[in-house]
Amino acid sequence: MRNNESFALVTKLLQIVKIILIRAWNEEIEEIESDFTLANQQKQEALESKNKANQQLENMQTICDGMLADAKEKASLEYEQIIADANKKSDEMIEQARTKTIEAANEEKAKAKSEIADLINKAADKITNTKSDEKLYDDFLKEMK
Repeated sequence: MRNNESFALVTKLLQIVKIILIRAWNEEIEEIESDFTLANQQKQEALESKNKANQQLENMQTICDGMLADAKEKASLEYEQIIADANKKSDEMIEQARTKTIEAANEEKAKAKSEIADLINKAADKITNTKSDEKLYDDFLKEMK
């Protein structure tokens, strides 16, 4: 009977070891499942954080694009205004130069007319002084020199 008792005792010990191992195994499985669940939660949170960061990046890019477009438009308007001002100034300068040139030409015409009239008057005076034509011609040529 000793063998039966030993066998029963070994069987009981094996059942106890089996229960202990099963509990340890179940605890290990629960811990692994808990870690797996936690890892999935953290992965989901990381994905949500990444999506939020990507959305913020897109928003910032949109803002930057808008600022750049505004700056380009402002620069273009300023450029156009500078060109318009330069064109207006150059047109005014050209008109002033044209006016001065016309005034100078008119002054020269008036001066030339006056000189021609003086010459005509002198020639007429000489003719009326009863000098001979030849003498008048010679005097006229002397004055022209």
